Amino acid sequence: MARVHQQAAVVPYRIRKERIEVALVTTSGGKGWTVPKGSLDHGERPRDAAIREAEEEAGLRGVTARKLLGRYLHVNDRGRARVDVYLMRVTNVLDRWPEDKLRRRRWMRIRDAAARLVEELQPFVFDLEDVVEPG
Repeated sequence: MARVHQQAAVVPYRIRKERIEVALVTTSGGKGWTVPKGSLDHGERPRDAAIREAEEEAGLRGVTARKLLGRYLHVNDRGRARVDVYLMRVTNVLDRWPEDKLRRRRWMRIRDAAARLVEELQPFVFDLEDVVEPG
C-alpha cells in the first residue's frame, strides 16, 4: 500500500461588514481555487505548517486555532495525503509574499468560496457559519 503523506491547510477568514469572508488562492497550476495547503517540513508540526503555508501561498498572517478544525484525505497524481485543517482569523494581509507571482488571492463569501473548492474542502468552509460569530 502506498505511503500517505501528511499535509496541513488553513481556512483563512475575516469579518467585513458583519459578514464572514474566506480567502482562497489559485492552485499551483493556476486553473482552480484552494485554501493554503502544503506538506510538512521535517520535524514540523501540522499547525505550524498551516501557518507557514498561509503566509507563503496567500500572504496572510493571523490567529490560528490550536484545535484542529478537521481532517480529510487528498488524492492526486502524486499520491495520497492526510490533510489537517486549521482555522485562521486573518489580522494582517501582506501586499507582497513568497508566492505572489505564482498565485492570486481573493476574498469571497462562504457560499462563493465553497463553490470553487474541491468537494473534500467544502464542509470546512461551510463550518465557519457554525464556529465564527460574524457580529
